[in-house]
Amino acid sequence: MRVIRFKVEGLINSFRISFFRTYQKSFLAPPKTTVIGMLCNISLKSQKEFFEILDKEMIEVSVVINSIEGRGKDLWSYKTIDKKNRGKSVIRRDRLYIPKYTIYLKIEDKELYKEILTNLKAPKNIPSLGLDDELITICNVKEIDLEKSKSNRIDSLFLDKGTRYKAFIKDISYAIELPMSNIVATKFIGFDKKGKRISREITEEFRQVEFLNCEIEFQDEVKSFLDNELNNCLVLY
Repeated sequence: MRVIRFKVEGLINSFRISFFRTYQKSFLAPPKTTVIGMLCNISLKSQKEFFEILDKEMIEVSVVINSIEGRGKDLWSYKTIDKKNRGKSVIRRDRLYIPKYTIYLKIEDKELYKEILTNLKAPKNIPSLGLDDELITICNVKEIDLEKSKSNRIDSLFLDKGTRYKAFIKDISYAIELPMSNIVATKFIGFDKKGKRISREITEEFRQVEFLNCEIEFQDEVKSFLDNELNNCLVLY
């Protein structure tokens, strides 16, 4: 199976988990919607095209966390409509220091595949993951062939749809994050049937399971793939 593989590295990034208001907790890795948003941004695609790609599942994604060199918190000042405190408020945010990821893209549409591959190699806009100022470097863009994995163990994030699994630590001498799951939106409605922009509405959500320096072994049968070059086992979603 032909896919696009590339690596990204940020300096300080944060991927806000919804449902946290006064404290912005962060995923360890970008959700699918964030990855698709980045791809649309570097391709100068419209918001309507972004929602269409998500709704029609035109791109499948897999993310492997290579490393995160540190985690911290900061205070973010923002404006409010409340007149108290001079219309300002402060929120505490999780921040990831120098996160590195390997990302895989499966794109069936040949024209979209070619467009995304071209723009990953030469972005039309400054690439970022998350907020506009959370810039990233895209490197090692490559087309590869994945083969079906014979193992039940994977290295990538996955969406928990009721599959049973166990976690195994790879190397105790490196930082470890045991599997954690948080609800993430995977599809939205952003336009009505007439093509008019409306308030974003979540239409599908699952729990994203993420981990660092671990392998996940599924107890049930799951379709997974192997990247022989990097020895990554992964699932696409």
